[in-house]
Amino acid sequence: MSTTTSTRPTRVRWQIFGILWVLVLLNFIDRATLSIAMPMISDEFELTPQAQGVILGSFFWTYLLFQIPGGWLLDRFGPRAVVGAAGVVWGGFQLLGGLTGGAASLTLTRLGLGASEAPVFPAGAKLNAGWLPRRERARGATFIDAAGPFGSAVGGLLVTALIAATGGWRWAFVITGAVTLVVAALYWTYLRDDPGTHPGVNDAELAHIRQESPGADDDGPAAPLPRVLDYARSRSFWGMMLGRLGWATIWWGIISWTPSYLSDALGFDLAALGWGTFLVYGMGVVGQLVAGYVSDRWRAATPRHNVVMRTLFGISGVGTALAVFSIPPVTDGFVALALLSVAVFFINFGGLYWAIPALLAPKQQVGTVSGVMNISSSVGGGVAPVVMGFAIGATGGFGGSFVFLGVCAVVYLVGSLVIDFERPLARRLA
Repeated sequence: MSTTTSTRPTRVRWQIFGILWVLVLLNFIDRATLSIAMPMISDEFELTPQAQGVILGSFFWTYLLFQIPGGWLLDRFGPRAVVGAAGVVWGGFQLLGGLTGGAASLTLTRLGLGASEAPVFPAGAKLNAGWLPRRERARGATFIDAAGPFGSAVGGLLVTALIAATGGWRWAFVITGAVTLVVAALYWTYLRDDPGTHPGVNDAELAHIRQESPGADDDGPAAPLPRVLDYARSRSFWGMMLGRLGWATIWWGIISWTPSYLSDALGFDLAALGWGTFLVYGMGVVGQLVAGYVSDRWRAATPRHNVVMRTLFGISGVGTALAVFSIPPVTDGFVALALLSVAVFFINFGGLYWAIPALLAPKQQVGTVSGVMNISSSVGGGVAPVVMGFAIGATGGFGGSFVFLGVCAVVYLVGSLVIDFERPLARRLA
């Protein structure tokens, strides 16, 4: 129990989320480094668009394979040990990316990066369930997820600045990998899996964290937990998986190919590329924060959670689809940036997905359910760069690849509207 006795609640929970936010930020900077540097890497290694797509997607092959093991490890050993160790490993693989000599060795470092980053987002959902009361969980989920687009945005500026300062792309990998190692050690030092064991949490904050309104995770430890078959019978579960698949395909398609699109199709130089990606991905941060704030405030004012969440996801899906379908005929760089920014703003309402396990699954299964949900993200992330790369190689332009992303926006919309946000994700059936 905490040794802090002030009657005013401490705010350690947000400090915990702040450190995790920085780690997720680095997670996305590490991922985005390859996308930003790809125009230079492709010239040095003489890569076709198809080969570029395969390398960009390779991260997600191992990211997918390690989702369920990563979620199980989180439920078994807790986020502190699992993510602390994972951060050290992925920082090492990122650093090694700067020492590669060709497509094969670069792909191997991306496979290692994908495996070691797999537990990070499920850890956020696990900490969401353990460190926040229900009425703060949408904000907690979107706060952590907002580090993704912000990391991609900052990554655009940082990586282009490092390339300009060092005269090549390799030091960008080495430096970002080394910073990740330091932050992973800080994460392990400060985090505790249980708020009650953190020396900085006082009784008032602990009471605030543990206040609960009736919900899916209030059945208590004696209640029978849903089994695999129970989830397989759940319409909401499959809606979550389908919606997340559509979301991830769009997001990772944009993340993977926007730098090359701006450089190759629209003629952006290195400086313009950095600021252009910063603008586009930065709008994702705004979308995340708007969705989290509106969701928590609106849900607190009404018990009709389906109205709240389906309205937000409906706006997100329709707005994304309209923006992406409008991109193919565009030839003006400013118009392209505006449409990409609108698409990224609306698609990042999907950060609310990380609140779903914490809100609708039992606490004992939040890590595992989050890992299973992130399988859909991994599939989308693995498919999008490859399909877009082959479409670009076959047609010589980016139009077909954006039509593909527009179709995926419709998939995201349909899946999101199927979820029932007023009932548990699954119930144990006899």
